Amino acid sequence: MLAKRDGIFWAATAISGVALVLTAAWGQQFLLLLAASYLLRPTVHSLGFAPKLIDERQLQIQYRASNVAFVALVLGNVVLYGHLMHVDDHTWEMVGALLAISLAVRALTGLLLVGDPVVAGRRILYSVGVLAAVFAALDAGFPEVFLAVLPGLAIAGLGMVSHRHPRLAAVITGALPLIFCALILSMAFRRPGGPNWGTAVTLGLIVTPLIIAAICLWRGASPTEEREPLANP
Repeated sequence: MLAKRDGIFWAATAISGVALVLTAAWGQQFLLLLAASYLLRPTVHSLGFAPKLIDERQLQIQYRASNVAFVALVLGNVVLYGHLMHVDDHTWEMVGALLAISLAVRALTGLLLVGDPVVAGRRILYSVGVLAAVFAALDAGFPEVFLAVLPGLAIAGLGMVSHRHPRLAAVITGALPLIFCALILSMAFRRPGGPNWGTAVTLGLIVTPLIIAAICLWRGASPTEEREPLANP
């Protein structure tokens, strides 16, 4: 029931109380803790914790409300992103990074909820490969573009390899994060100022999906899948 006072409700109430006390004592920055109290229930339900406290009607309401909120957040970020670029305020880079992380988390979560690890891992490789090739092509000039897109196409090619040899693709995919970390960090250390928050975001957006894809392919593969491609790619 929507009016139910359960353990999650009282935990959220406690977080709100602590936030107000800290705000009164040390400053308004602690009001941000109110977001934690508001997101506690949907987070617990989404992660599958406390199943006895899940109310189906409440879950459906939260699902719809979360989708609307996510759309509003993305549109707000896009508008702010365009405004900051227009006024030449380089904090647009941070807004763009936040937007990219939000969309990436949404996409990865949707793929993982498919329920088939091999299919999820394969689609992650396709997505990462295509996006890497597209962004590399946009940054590179002619004729360097032909070399710039090769890493992305190679990642997408691993998705094709995973149809018949998912564990081989998993091993190769698992080695890629180490290679990308070495390359990105070496370039970052050669720049004035060294690595920064942009380096961390770049590593996260590239390395994290590859690690997840490798785990999915390895855990979802079976001896029969190593011999024959999946019926439903």
